[in-house]
This record gives sequence, C-alpha cells and structure tokens, in this order.
Amino acid sequence: MSRSDAGAVTAEFASVLPSVMVMIILLAALARGVVVSMTCQDAASAAARAVVSSGGDADSEAAAQAVAGKDVDVDIDVDAEAGTVTVITRCPVVPDPMGVLPSLASGKAVGVLT
Repeated sequence: MSRSDAGAVTAEFASVLPSVMVMIILLAALARGVVVSMTCQDAASAAARAVVSSGGDADSEAAAQAVAGKDVDVDIDVDAEAGTVTVITRCPVVPDPMGVLPSLASGKAVGVLT
C-alpha cells in the first residue's frame, strides 16, 4: 500500500456512514409501525371479545387499553338487527421526522352477539 492510499478507507467509511444510518433509522421506524399496527389489531379483537362476553362498553375499552396502552381510542358500533358488534381502535405511532409513516394505526374487529 502506498502512502497516498492511507486515508482512503476512512474517507470511504465517512461517505457511506450517513446512508447506512438513514437505512437503520428507516427500518427501525417501519418495524415500530408494524408492531403498533399488530398491537392495535389485537386491542380491537380483545375489545370485541369483551363486548360479546359481557355486553359492556367500559369492559371493552379497559380490555383494549390493557393490550395497547392508555392512548388507544376505541369506537364501538353495536348492530342489534344484524347481531354484530364492530370495534375500531386507533393507536398513535411515534411520528418519523420526515412524515413518511402514518401517525395513527387502526384495527378493526367484528364480533357476533349471541
């Protein structure tokens, strides 16, 4: 190796490092969005089960909060004619700095009333 190549590796590393960091941050943000989306869907399922088993809206909201945390928003629609209950949950996602990912994830579950 000649003396003129001594800093070449450092320069290449310095030029590639920002791209690698952006990719790592993007992957972490996407993973967080997927996890929150799955948790929000689980919260909707838990709330629908609570409505079907007990019939109370307070129990269903507590069930959704137990799964997704205190920040979950729960909407319950009981259709007595069809004998179904539809639960929609909305969970906040930590927003990314560039605004690429959605700030809310939602989940929907339908239960059959007996």
